[in-house]
Amino acid sequence: SQVPSQSIIKYKDCLLVTRHKLLEEQEKDLNQICERITKIETLPNDLNELKKLVDFYDAVIGIIPLPFQVQILQMKKNVILFYMEALGATKSKAEAEELLKKSGREGVILPPSREGESYRVSVYKGLLRVKNIVVEDEFIIQH
Repeated sequence: SQVPSQSIIKYKDCLLVTRHKLLEEQEKDLNQICERITKIETLPNDLNELKKLVDFYDAVIGIIPLPFQVQILQMKKNVILFYMEALGATKSKAEAEELLKKSGREGVILPPSREGESYRVSVYKGLLRVKNIVVEDEFIIQH
């Protein structure tokens, strides 16, 4: 894995947002960048509650929906995401496990959400800091 040449930034207080148990590598990476970690399952939808919650932390880390990323960045806080790369989809759980094993990396196997769909395999590739979110528009009809 590629690490930028600058030294790793340390955050004093991190808010981890996840419903899942972290992979060993994710935990190791978090401990490398965070002095203290507080874990919650979800972020509050109410903007005032979100502001109050995030206010104490230097960084919000995890699986964070885009609207929340925008709001947290506006609060001048760091948004850090787990970068998961899709390896592929398989028909059976055994095939998915084999695909993950062959990759030699830590990852997750997502079971089908509906009957007849595939198992999806993703591997953890590192932490990403969201620096900027840009909305680009173009005219569909111009008068």
